Amino acid sequence: MPAPLPMSLPSAYSVSAPPAISSGAELVTTDGRSLPLVGAALTGEARGGIARLVLEQRFANRHAEALRVTYRMPLPADGAVSAYQFEIDGRIIAGRVEKKQEARAQFERAVAAGRTAALLEQERADIFTQEIGNLPAGATVLVRITVDQKLVWLDEGEWELRFPTVIGPRYVGANDPADDARATHVQVAPGKIGARIHIAVKVRDEITGGRAASSPSHGITTGDDGVVMLDFLGAGAYRGGAPEGARLDRDLVVRWPVARATVGLSLDASEQHGLLTIVPPASGGRHARAEALPRDLTILLDTSGSMEGLPLDTAKRVLALVIDSLGPLDRLELVEFSTDTRRYKREPVDATDRAKRDAIGWLRSRVASGGTEMREGVLEALRPLRDGAQRQVIVVTDGYVGGEVQILEALHDKLPASCRLHVLGVGAAVNRSLATALARAGRGTEVLAGGNEDPERAASRLLSRTRAPMLTEVEISGSALASPHGHAPEHIPDVFAGAPLVAALALRPEGGELVVRGRLASGRWEERIRVPARRPGEGNPAIAALYARERVADLEVRAASGRDTGAIQREIEALGVAYQIATRMTSWVAIDLDRRVDGPSRHEVMPQELPYGTSAQAFGLRASVRSVDMLGEERESEIELFGAAPSFSHIQAELPAAPPKKTVMLAGSLRRSAAPEPVPQEATGRIAMPKRAPDDAPDDAPDDAQADAPARAMDRAKERGAPRRPSAIEQHRALPAKRGTPWLRLLPFVFLLALIAALLWWLVR
Repeated sequence: MPAPLPMSLPSAYSVSAPPAISSGAELVTTDGRSLPLVGAALTGEARGGIARLVLEQRFANRHAEALRVTYRMPLPADGAVSAYQFEIDGRIIAGRVEKKQEARAQFERAVAAGRTAALLEQERADIFTQEIGNLPAGATVLVRITVDQKLVWLDEGEWELRFPTVIGPRYVGANDPADDARATHVQVAPGKIGARIHIAVKVRDEITGGRAASSPSHGITTGDDGVVMLDFLGAGAYRGGAPEGARLDRDLVVRWPVARATVGLSLDASEQHGLLTIVPPASGGRHARAEALPRDLTILLDTSGSMEGLPLDTAKRVLALVIDSLGPLDRLELVEFSTDTRRYKREPVDATDRAKRDAIGWLRSRVASGGTEMREGVLEALRPLRDGAQRQVIVVTDGYVGGEVQILEALHDKLPASCRLHVLGVGAAVNRSLATALARAGRGTEVLAGGNEDPERAASRLLSRTRAPMLTEVEISGSALASPHGHAPEHIPDVFAGAPLVAALALRPEGGELVVRGRLASGRWEERIRVPARRPGEGNPAIAALYARERVADLEVRAASGRDTGAIQREIEALGVAYQIATRMTSWVAIDLDRRVDGPSRHEVMPQELPYGTSAQAFGLRASVRSVDMLGEERESEIELFGAAPSFSHIQAELPAAPPKKTVMLAGSLRRSAAPEPVPQEATGRIAMPKRAPDDAPDDAPDDAQADAPARAMDRAKERGAPRRPSAIEQHRALPAKRGTPWLRLLPFVFLLALIAALLWWLVR
């Protein structure tokens, strides 16, 4: 099997022998394939900082035999998968959570016995693998996944809901464990996958200021009943969308303004759990900070190949605003990382006007290339600086890296006590499994900025977190807690002005009192709230699932430090089973016991699209095509998809009318056709290479039009008569140089030279 392909070409700063790296993805063709996922829908409701959402996925088997489907898919990193079921032939099959190995064993036994079954396993906090076995021929199955999710509070006084629809390919370095590569590996199609998603989420909060819900990712409309849907009519239509739904290529982001919470404490409780909101006093009056402390701001910028285009452009716009806001007492250092780590200057610089202009100029000159060696970059950014200053580190990345545990271990070992590490996630589909865990371990905040979002809003949120917090040393106690440490996060972070803190609690059913203490600039701060007794089944059931999800997140961060990993995994497993949520140690399994499916079965792996604003070239994805040339000799050629092509926009490699066999190898995976049948012109290895639209293009439609151009040209040729077959010279020009044993290719030239030499020798005689 070939060696892993690099994410992109090494950068100019890279060492001469970079480590073997991989994009963590496999580029697969969808020509002639009947993909099983035919559509999806996201429904549910949101209120008071909590959303309960149901993701419905429809899979169809268009084959004559039973089908097994594998689909690696994204779900919210901060959500809890709290229900799972599938519907087939009008019957609903409910699932339950089991220990991961037991769930896998039950699924495999059911499939071997001819039962229709489904399995949902968590690989990372935001990556799940779903398998459906024995889907009968011609049948359709509807899978429902219920997710309970905390909303994000924005400084502008808005709730934000963010739901992912695509997984960005992860970089896997030579030193990363093989398990990381397996857990994050995805199959990617070079174009559309056909499946679309519908969205209808009901907002139950009272929206203030005469405004409506908005979205930087999609065109939306809000009905009179508060239901937010995709807008398929008028000027606000989804970019590149159609009435059949939105493409699965970016995060769904919805925001709505609400009245600001009052200062103090508020509690949303169920029978034995609660979500406590802590709102500190405003940043004025007697609680204001007496003096602004100088800041040492370190910006750690990801410039690996996957950041090419939209992600890096977004990062530059946001960071330029952050740098420009620094004052004369602050200091700044810039570090970029890809295959290796590079500094802007040897030492931090004072944030003078000239220094800020130079730093912004350096920032704008950065180019994306190479791998993503983030661990070394984090270690470089955490070097100790001067005493008496606030130490703030901002990691700017799309998060497309596999070795997450090793990065978190480095952060645990090297994070100074006075330092805060924040994450700016950029791009249409940030790896929140890493971004959220980094911010949690760094006692900082996570800010996300997609390509169509206002950079000033993201910069403002980052700056507010790098200033002095309003409330520090926060402690939660009281008789209402089920245990002295019955809250999550385990270590309560600082509370900033304009940004309430929400903590999940385990409560006593009989109620009691909650006490929250902390320190303001003016001294100690304390608030109390009475918790009434709760009846069984009372309250929002999502609160219990969110408490368990927060506890698991704490344990995962603790496990990254490498201490007592076995005990931590057992505790995660126990939480998953007790609260019936998916975790890294527990899985959902559902089995239809009422009917058997007989006969042979085939297996399909459902690919996904590339994240919006990225390209296959940025991830180093290439396709290798083997075919038979005009002389009947097998040849192998490598085609770089989405690469620059000086004289044509697509490559067409045809086989003779009756080839002995055709083999297509994509990103190191060998796939052989089942029978040596003639290959029709529509499936002759034609690979579309659309030109990338400018990063600031307002629409996806040009990309789609370019991708479909070869097919339209072929249709026009058919209308005029039989399609024209390219000549041997045209095929030779369209294909890269032929690979194979060099001396075999030289035999005709050697023979000709020998004949000429013999003739000359005869003439001389």
